[in-house]
Amino acid sequence: MKNILISFSAFTLAAAAFFAWYINFRAGVFLTLNGSVELTRLQLISIAAFALSASAAMFLTVLCKYLNSASFKLLPIIFLCSGLCLITAVSVILPVFIETSYIRGVQGVNYFYKLYDNLPAWETRKELIIDSTLYGFYFDLEKAKKAPGGAAEYAPQIYVEEENIFIERFYVETVPGYYLSANIYVSADPAVNQEPLPLIMLAHGHFSNGPDYYDRFFDDIQYFGAAFAKRGFLVVAWDMVGRGDDSGTLPHRNIYNTVLQTYNSMSLLSYLLSERFAAESTYKINEKYVAVTGASGGGTQTIYMSMFDDRLTASVPVAMVSAYFNGDCPCENGINTLKMGSFKTNGAERIAAFAPKPLLVISDGADWTKRNPKDEYPFLRYVYSFYGAEQKAESFHDADGKHDYGFEKRRKTLDFLLRQWELPENGVYDIPYTKDGFKLMNAEELKTFSDTSGLARPDNYVQTCEELYKIITERH
Repeated sequence: MKNILISFSAFTLAAAAFFAWYINFRAGVFLTLNGSVELTRLQLISIAAFALSASAAMFLTVLCKYLNSASFKLLPIIFLCSGLCLITAVSVILPVFIETSYIRGVQGVNYFYKLYDNLPAWETRKELIIDSTLYGFYFDLEKAKKAPGGAAEYAPQIYVEEENIFIERFYVETVPGYYLSANIYVSADPAVNQEPLPLIMLAHGHFSNGPDYYDRFFDDIQYFGAAFAKRGFLVVAWDMVGRGDDSGTLPHRNIYNTVLQTYNSMSLLSYLLSERFAAESTYKINEKYVAVTGASGGGTQTIYMSMFDDRLTASVPVAMVSAYFNGDCPCENGINTLKMGSFKTNGAERIAAFAPKPLLVISDGADWTKRNPKDEYPFLRYVYSFYGAEQKAESFHDADGKHDYGFEKRRKTLDFLLRQWELPENGVYDIPYTKDGFKLMNAEELKTFSDTSGLARPDNYVQTCEELYKIITERH
């Protein structure tokens, strides 16, 4: 019995210590997920300190009982007092300061309302947002906008009879020695696909539904691609570094991937808009209609592309835009540009830099975007009002939805693009979207490099993210 009590109290103490660390170190996310940003950090500190101190007191009381030593009699009281100080200093002052004040940039949107109240002031701030991020990335926009001149190769088309669409598997060498893999979803109707097509860049997040359905092969990506291709759009879903076809070649959770992925995305868009793509694929893009979208980590990539690439004419970040959270994978913010010297920002202000072009911010009640209707969206309309373009900033909040790019979110994206781009009612764009009839394919069928595609990865691929970063930034 003695050993059980001591073990239990020790376990409780360890659990409380972890809880104290987690609740404070991840305070920004904790508060946002629970919809209680108004809850003060002092209250969180007190909760964590009480949990740690109470469990420590219990542990030491058990020791006193069984060790029967007078020297232990005062220890619970001493630890209760010192624990409050310790948890405050260690769990709050150091890591929480770093996490929320240094790494995470601005919390909330009130700070921004004080910085600008007219278009000239906002344009100055917008330039600073973009330039500061580029400076931190050591990123050359003009280089990224040049169509890649490296290798590109296509596997045989996949024809999906039920949807009357083609799925292409291809790669393009965006950086010497790096082969970016992607899928194209496009109508198989020659009357549709031989005309210039609206383009949707579909970035994947960190989603998985088992080994056959993950990343760019995830259910939501496939459903989106098939549904929009059937309705006359050309949809391109591509790999983030270290995912999909890239799995096993490069690490995904790497700080350099913040830059590599953004460079790849823009370089891929350059390829898709080039005459070379039209010749190699036989499809042509209508440059008036170029959108980017993605959920979660794909939403982060959507934000970066929207900030940097003026060729985009619509943006739909999903389950990502937040004034309290900016992504927790090194691939999203590994190279920190949220706070540099006296400059600080967050995801909400970054996506505002897309103004005044059409923007749909999609949020839900299950993640850090749950406060969008109250905080982020009113701020975005505030920025758009400087251009007299409030009607171009739209929001869809799925209060009962999950952290995903589910059917209702896809349907709202389609409605948004049809309306904002003023696409004609031609019996293709406006086919009613009431359900997903596409039969999901497994990852092996969709991979660019596989036995079914007949394509093999070239042998000369670059094998470290750092090396790729040096090539892109020309840091040698």
